[in-house]
Amino acid sequence: MNNNSNLIEKSPSLAEVKLKYNSKQSIEECPEITSPDKAEKVLREIWDEDSIQLKEEFVVLLLNNAKRCLGWSKISSGGATSTIVDPATIFQVALLANATSIILAHNHPSGNIKPSKSDKDLTHRIYKSGEMLGIKVEDHIVITINEYFSFRANNILS
Repeated sequence: MNNNSNLIEKSPSLAEVKLKYNSKQSIEECPEITSPDKAEKVLREIWDEDSIQLKEEFVVLLLNNAKRCLGWSKISSGGATSTIVDPATIFQVALLANATSIILAHNHPSGNIKPSKSDKDLTHRIYKSGEMLGIKVEDHIVITINEYFSFRANNILS
């Protein structure tokens, strides 16, 4: 009979994986995001205005059960017309932060706020993955220098 504790003792060269999350901010100080307008406001505070028209970037806002924004993470940065987004990276960050929901966001350097078919397909894929993990996708915001588009407000989130 194999004893798991013996396996651990005999394998000291294996790396132990530990997850850590430590916010320097109290939950009360974290912004509450309950609408696309509030999400846009937070996104504008974190987005680099010098690159919003230069290259496409994808970020995720991490929310707790009370819709307080625990933090954000840049998932990818690309070129003038696209960026590669790995859904696993999104959920890795969300799980690490103990987020119960997320808001996806990316910019369109062209200034066109209309989401592409690729944007819709990616959102659908992330939404379905979130359902399996118990992490709700609250919205996907496309921002430009002057405007934004909310998937939720336009009833295309799924």
